[in-house]
Amino acid sequence: MLVCCLASSAIALLLRGVDTSSHITLLVFGIDLHGFFVNVVQSTMYTLCVYVYPTQVRATGTASALAFGRLGAILSAFAGAFVITAGGASAYLGTLGNTMLMVFVCLMLVGRHIPAVVANRR
Repeated sequence: MLVCCLASSAIALLLRGVDTSSHITLLVFGIDLHGFFVNVVQSTMYTLCVYVYPTQVRATGTASALAFGRLGAILSAFAGAFVITAGGASAYLGTLGNTMLMVFVCLMLVGRHIPAVVANRR
């Protein structure tokens, strides 16, 4: 997950330097690749619920995480449109890249709560 966060952030930040008017294919490919890595992080993040929430409230915690994720998806459409209107493609790509860097830091903090897997040796 951490590698995918860094990859998606790097792709978005590197795409800021692409001339969108003459390299549209590269831009579309880069956005697709960025979206792939973001989707990997997002879809595997729910497995963290096993470690974050106690067994008694795990279903409620996971459902709450899903609900906030849906709310974030709705609000991100408005936020993305605002950023593109205010600053253009470069600001939008910078926002995507910086957001994934924040996700990376947060996942590093959560990672401290996940117990190490110990191999069962006989």
